[in-house]
Amino acid sequence: MAAISIKFEGLDAVFKKLNTKPQDINEGISDELNAWALDTVTLAKQNCPVDEGFLRNSINANFSTPNKLEAEITVGANYGAYIEFGTRGHAARYVSTLPADWKELASSFKGGGGKKGSFKDYLLEIVKWVKRKGIDEKAAYPIAISILRNGIKPQPYLYPAVNKTRKQLIDRIKKVIES
Repeated sequence: MAAISIKFEGLDAVFKKLNTKPQDINEGISDELNAWALDTVTLAKQNCPVDEGFLRNSINANFSTPNKLEAEITVGANYGAYIEFGTRGHAARYVSTLPADWKELASSFKGGGGKKGSFKDYLLEIVKWVKRKGIDEKAAYPIAISILRNGIKPQPYLYPAVNKTRKQLIDRIKKVIES
C-alpha cells in the first residue's frame, strides 16, 4: 500500500509572521510529527485484522527531521489496500464515503495489482486459511469463488487511525507555533 504522508508547506510565511527562525520551530514540529506517526502506527496496528500478523507487522513509520518536515505511515503488505478498502462493490460503497485524497489513494489500487498468480495459487492460499480457521478444506473452493465474484468487505484500519490522530496533531502543532 502506498505511504500516507503529512507534509508542511508554506511555513516560511508563518515564520515571517511570527518573527522567528525556522530552526526555532522546526525541531518542535518534527517532534510532533514523529509523535503523530507513532500514535497512528499504534492505532492502525490495533485496528487491523490479524490472521498471521503479516499485515500488522508491515505497518511502519518513516520519521521527520527538522530539515525535512514530513512523516509517513507505510503499509508493506501488498494486500493492505484490499483489506483497508475492500474489493468489488464493497470497495465502491466504502470508498465513496471517504474524503477526496483517500478516494484518490484507493483508486490507485483499483483493478488488481499486487502479487499476480494463478487461480491454483490463490486456491492454495484459501486452503491454508481454512485449515488455520478449522474449516473443512472442501469449503475452500466455494469461498474462493465467492471472493472472486463478490469481493471482500473493507476492514479499515489506517484511515480511522489517521483520522483520529490528525486532530491531535493539528492541536499539538498549533501549540508549538504559538509557544
